[in-house]
This record gives sequence, C-alpha cells and structure tokens, in this order.
Amino acid sequence: MERSDNQLLQVLMSNYAELLSFIRARFGDKQFAQEVMQETCLHVLEKKHVSLDQVNSPLALLKTISLHLAIDLYRRSKRIDEHLNIDTDVLDWVDDDQRLTGPELLIAQDQFEEKIMAAIQALPPVCQDVFILMQFYHMSQVEIAEQMGISRGMVVKHLARALKVLIPFLFDEHE
Repeated sequence: MERSDNQLLQVLMSNYAELLSFIRARFGDKQFAQEVMQETCLHVLEKKHVSLDQVNSPLALLKTISLHLAIDLYRRSKRIDEHLNIDTDVLDWVDDDQRLTGPELLIAQDQFEEKIMAAIQALPPVCQDVFILMQFYHMSQVEIAEQMGISRGMVVKHLARALKVLIPFLFDEHE
C-alpha cells in the first residue's frame, strides 16, 4: 500500500464519525449511512492513484466520495424497489415447468449455505472473526476493534478482504 493511500485511510478513520453523521444527516438512515461508510472504506482501500499532495482538503474529498457512493446506493435501491413488487411471490416469476419443488428448494438452499460456510471457513481466522462479528452480531467497527484488540483500520482491511472473497458467492457477476 502506498503512503498516500495510508494517509487517506488515516484521514477517513480519524473522521469516521463526522463522515457518518454527514451521510446520516443527508439521508436520515443510520444503517444506510453505515453501509455507505463501509463502501467508502472499500473505495479508499481499492483506489491507489489518489495522492494527498494534490488534495487541498482530504476531508472534503472523503465527503464527496461518500456522498457520491450514497447517491449511487440510494438510486440502486430505488431502482430495485421500482422493478420488484415486494408482495409478489418469487415463484410467480418462474414458469410452471421450471419451478423447483419444496424438497428441491431445501436442497438448493442447503448447498448454497454449505458453499458460503466453506468460503467463510477458508478465510484467515482474524478475517473470519471480523466478518462474523459485523455480519452476524451487528457490531460496529469500533466495537470489533476494541473486542479484538486491533485498530479500526485493520477491521476495515479484514472486512474488505472477506467481502472480496464472499461477494462473488452472493451476487451474480452481472450485478
């Protein structure tokens, strides 16, 4: 990791609460703001071309990045809501000759769960712990860092690594 990436990540971590409040104030939803901040962290970790020498205000840059990511997530959510009727049964989308029976659905679900569990178990132990604490116990990055005795930046890195492995299992490559 380059020095400039590390500096931008440090600015992000030191101003995390302010950025979270900024997004929450704009969109009014704490959970949505937390999702945006996770996306922002991943974005900062993935982008290696930003040099802080060229940036007048790193905090302003991070606010812009997080706001653009929030807008993208919000629009994507709205598009999904427009195209999907939540009251519609998923089985109505499939032709009668393509429907799976109850037992077939249970087997398919079990196979999917086995694949996800195998992928989680293949992660390094610390990475596994971070993912499980965040996704299953809904702990914040700060809580995870305190419990595990690591920095919040390391929590973000472990989560990014876990998501990089698990996202292909959860979504089609076309999404």
